[in-house]
Amino acid sequence: MNFLSNWLTPLTSSGLTLGLTSLTMLFSANTFAAEELDQSAISGKAIFAKYGISDDLPKLGLSSLMQGEHLVEHVERTLTVGDDVRTSSVYLVQNTDEKGNIDLRIKYDPSKVDENDDVIKEIEKNTKIEYRLRKYAQSYDPSSVVATELDNGQVEVAFNYSQYGLPQDISYFRFMRVKLLVENGKPLKMVIKNNKPFTLGDYRMEEYRQTVSFAVLPNGRTAIKKKQITIDGFNKKQQAVSLHTNVSPVAYYDGSVDGEILDEKRLAKVSDPRYIEESVKLDRVFPLMSDMVRQQGIDVPLPFGLSMSYRNQDMNFGFTDFDIMGANLNDIFDPLQSVAEVTAETMTIRGDVNILPFWNMFGYYGKLNVDAKVDAEYTGAIGLELQDQLNNKLPGLGNAFCTGLSVLCEKGNLHVPLHLEYTLRGVGTTLSVGYKQFFASVTGTYTQTKMDGASKWSDGILTVQPMLGYQLAEYRTQFFIGAEYQALNPSMDGTIEGVELGGEEFFYNVGVDLEKWAYLVGFNKQFGKHYNLTFLYNKGETRNSMTLNFGYRF
Repeated sequence: MNFLSNWLTPLTSSGLTLGLTSLTMLFSANTFAAEELDQSAISGKAIFAKYGISDDLPKLGLSSLMQGEHLVEHVERTLTVGDDVRTSSVYLVQNTDEKGNIDLRIKYDPSKVDENDDVIKEIEKNTKIEYRLRKYAQSYDPSSVVATELDNGQVEVAFNYSQYGLPQDISYFRFMRVKLLVENGKPLKMVIKNNKPFTLGDYRMEEYRQTVSFAVLPNGRTAIKKKQITIDGFNKKQQAVSLHTNVSPVAYYDGSVDGEILDEKRLAKVSDPRYIEESVKLDRVFPLMSDMVRQQGIDVPLPFGLSMSYRNQDMNFGFTDFDIMGANLNDIFDPLQSVAEVTAETMTIRGDVNILPFWNMFGYYGKLNVDAKVDAEYTGAIGLELQDQLNNKLPGLGNAFCTGLSVLCEKGNLHVPLHLEYTLRGVGTTLSVGYKQFFASVTGTYTQTKMDGASKWSDGILTVQPMLGYQLAEYRTQFFIGAEYQALNPSMDGTIEGVELGGEEFFYNVGVDLEKWAYLVGFNKQFGKHYNLTFLYNKGETRNSMTLNFGYRF
């Protein structure tokens, strides 16, 4: 066992930080269940039912992929940045197998795609988002539904999208107000507009407007006739940016061999063998069961993560026993009057994966530097014993000895500075649960250290961190409080590799007075869907620390 490592490991390693990171990453995409159904929610659903509106209809503003299992769409996109205008058009071809797996392909004429605009990448990114949302549960906030009956017999139903359920990819929809026009139980048009500016990628969007017109197919099903989206704002260089997108369904093939063909000419074009075809990979292995969870209105974060953390910790503690090489030194050094001051710095890197939406596994590796000042209270016992023995041999000799070497015969403080460097490694797991803007988690870590220059890893130390938190959904910020339990022994024992005394490897057993519990407070701030910054303050009876962590998810 490396000197100090068996009790410094849990206090200075990244176990607490990494457990916290797992928690914040699990909630980094707003992993919260849909709101509890209250009286206002019942009223909202009743309004939808009264006017013959399907609960699934608002989802068409989020995703057009849910319209059918086999679908062909035409997408035309015009991006204007300052005086630069880029126009492109492509086709989306969606097929669904018997197991519900979607095969999605982008087909296009290269001459119809602006070479300066990476429209394929943008459409692929947006399509992946729509795929994830095709079965999204409770996309609207039932408590916000208001119906107004117009003089012409039409009804205008207004509502907001759910504040807590929206994934971070499209979290800007929480700033939207929707107006749905209905006549005789049939939806005619849905208009979605923002009520405040928002950030979308690298752009500051001032105005958003989406207009969806509906049509009733010959089979009686309501489908999108046309979707138009216009977004105006500014980029990082404060240049005016405008994006205009037209989405037009070309054909549906659900439940019919011939299907419902809406545009014969475009369907003929998409069948042109000269068109380039690119496949969009939609399904991911992790997290497992993610689709089932999304259907319950709970978003799932990106599965993989990388992070770096820095922790600085100070400790002050006392001793209860000194045993070196099997010799009890309590008579020579008073453990109850001896103290240690330790400063430890840790730098770690970590990789993690969400196995299940609520279960994260991670591993980490890093460096641990320890600076310690040990003030051992010397009792003078060695000198006094020699004084007695010398006086017995020759009266007065012992007194003269102590007069000449008073440092051995009088009480004093022995100051021992130490600088130690370790490599550390560990694994851990986090389980979490969320309700509305509240969440809770428990994290366990197992950490080992190895002193630089040594070949043996220390015995592992287990830590457990329970936490409770609250999220400000609009600001993508989480605050949390909790505690940390460290499975510390009341003594540190082991050997120092490479150091021998009397032909025997140096070993020790020193009793320490350390508190196993400490409390923690902190916050996590998310930047986009990939980045997050976490700050943590930890304080206990014998220690305090500050931790900074920066993470990336993909």
